[in-house]
Amino acid sequence: MSFNITEKNMQDLLIKTGAFIDTMYYVKHHLNLLPKKDHVCTCINFSDLIEMREDFVRELVGSVVDYVYSTKKSASIRNKFLEGGRRSIAQANEQLSIKAKEKFRKASIKGQFSEMLLFLLLQHHFHAVPLLRKMPITTEPNLERNGADAFHIAMSDSKFILFLGEAKTYDRKKYGLKSALEDSIESILEHYKNHRSELNLYSYEEFIPEELEGVATEYLSGERNDFEVHLVCLIAFDGKLTIQGKSRDEKLAFIIETVKQAIADIGQEIFNRIPTDLELRFNYIIFPINSMQELLDDFKRKLGL
Repeated sequence: MSFNITEKNMQDLLIKTGAFIDTMYYVKHHLNLLPKKDHVCTCINFSDLIEMREDFVRELVGSVVDYVYSTKKSASIRNKFLEGGRRSIAQANEQLSIKAKEKFRKASIKGQFSEMLLFLLLQHHFHAVPLLRKMPITTEPNLERNGADAFHIAMSDSKFILFLGEAKTYDRKKYGLKSALEDSIESILEHYKNHRSELNLYSYEEFIPEELEGVATEYLSGERNDFEVHLVCLIAFDGKLTIQGKSRDEKLAFIIETVKQAIADIGQEIFNRIPTDLELRFNYIIFPINSMQELLDDFKRKLGL
């Protein structure tokens, strides 16, 4: 092993998510899910009685450069824009942002919204740093490769924990919460089963910190097989809620309790497909969104697509 990474090093590699997380509200609770341990239920935050949708989208889009490029790569691209003294630092930063936004595609906006959201929430809630990402299909950019939506790592007791993430965004006209849960469980189990044989789908260039390049190289080459793998399902769905409450706290409590009750009504049978030895490694992030298509349209518009 040609690198020495500590838990403190890993914490230092996490990007800043505070401003974005301030636009969200969350609780950690079993949520009537299995396994019965803390999972995350989150929603867009409120400022008094006003939902912070514009703030949420603005901060999400403001994280695009961090999503696309590592700090080192960003600095390299920024410096190229500064060459010749023809641009100010502000102008170079704007060009860097434009270049990062060009990685997004109109035809895949829902999936890219979900993956970017998962990227940020894995860092905040699981203190997990990105390690690998699916490579685009250069011959047909409108198609998506198979494979997990996120490949992040964290450290616990000096041991690497690999988080495989699956991000799903659902319209309840087509999918109820039960179908969304069933689909996400099936997908993440498939990714877990196949992720070692699908390593050729992944790359680490451009977006991971250089401190982790050695880890990524060894994992891709098969030299490392000692990671403990945990699974994260992000389920964003159009809650289509008429949010009740006469204060911020009442509105937020209404959303969270509605989600808990919806999961309780589903029952426990859908979790039977999870193998016993993987149960405690399952983690859920449940994210109800009202008027989801409007939010996605706003996200796309702010990306300039």
